[in-house]
This record gives sequence, C-alpha cells and structure tokens, in this order.
Amino acid sequence: MVLAMNEFEPWSTYPSLTPDRLSIVGGILRQVRHDAVDLHEPFAGDSPWSLGCRIYSRTCFALRDAAAKYDWLTIVDEAEPLCFTFAIGSVPFKFYRGSPADPPGRLLEMTFGELRQQQLVFDIEGIRIIDKILRVAIETYSNGETATISVVEMDKGGVVTGTYTIPAEIEVSNVMPLQAKPVDLPAPTLEPIEDSQEKEEENGELGAIPGILG
Repeated sequence: MVLAMNEFEPWSTYPSLTPDRLSIVGGILRQVRHDAVDLHEPFAGDSPWSLGCRIYSRTCFALRDAAAKYDWLTIVDEAEPLCFTFAIGSVPFKFYRGSPADPPGRLLEMTFGELRQQQLVFDIEGIRIIDKILRVAIETYSNGETATISVVEMDKGGVVTGTYTIPAEIEVSNVMPLQAKPVDLPAPTLEPIEDSQEKEEENGELGAIPGILG
C-alpha cells in the first residue's frame, strides 16, 4: 500500500534520516539547480541536455563538498565513474529528476556500492533495508526550477511504499533582519497653552488699535 504524501516519516524507520539532515541535503539540491538554471542560455545554444548535465555534475560536486563539512554525509564508492551514490548516516541514496510516484526503471537496480552500504547500515545501526530502495526525487517547474524534493521509499519491484516531501526552508540563522538606522530627535519643546479668554481679549485690544489687524 502506498502511503499518502508525508504520512511516511523517514526518521521513524531510519533514525539517521533526521528532519534537519534532510533539510540540509534538500537545500543543497535546490540551490545547485537554481544556480544552474540562472546560467542557462537557450538563445546562446544551451539545450535541456546541457542543463541536465550541468545540474548533475554540480550536484555531485556540491554533495562531495558538503561531505567534508558534515560528518553524517558521505559519498559511497562506486565502480562506475558516472554512478553517484551518497549516504545520510549509513543510509544510501541516489537522486533523480521526476515524480516521486514514478521512479525511473534504471534506478530500481542496486549498485554494488549501494548493496555494500546497506550491509553497513545493518552492521552499524541494526536496520535491515535490503528489501527497500531509497531515492531522492526532484520535481521541477517548466523553467527548470525546483518544485518539490521528496524522499522516496520503494520495494525492489518499484512499488512506492512511502514518500516524504522535504520542506523548502530558507537559511536565516546568519542573516540579520534589515532595520532602519536610529534617528536622534531633539527633545520636544513644550509651550504653555494660552487661555482662550485671554487670547480673545488680546485680539480685541489689538483690533481696536488703528493699523493693526484691520
């Protein structure tokens, strides 16, 4: 039975897949795609193929770079140079562009590196995921920008057993909110309020003097 969107909580089954870690990986994938789309120039000869190649290459590079920063993110050794697998904690992943409900057939095959990593999950965390395949699906808009990023769990037959949409969050921890500079205002000058009766009498006296207010 396929679970409805976000009924599947990856960290419940795979403890290393915490919301924070998934958010960081999702942010990397989203930012890389945005930057690549921003450089895409169809009128200069760029094609969807060249855009896809650039995004794939840059995504692999960005994840390798992030793996040097986060000890929970690793790159899995693969025999094929173009085969890319990464792991969150000990759980292996591949990513693809497309719907989480319809993973491509080529990603249903487990690579040697992925199988070895799954054995590592069992040895370290005691979790048997040999019958499950985990992928990251990236859905896009027509302009190539990211629409959603989802964790997809499926069996070896390609039947999706769970999907979780990674929330799109903006990194704000190191950003100071914009505020107007403080302005030094002088102290207000308070003047006594003239008594209305006195003012009327004064105006009456002035009006009686020729050449003034008349």
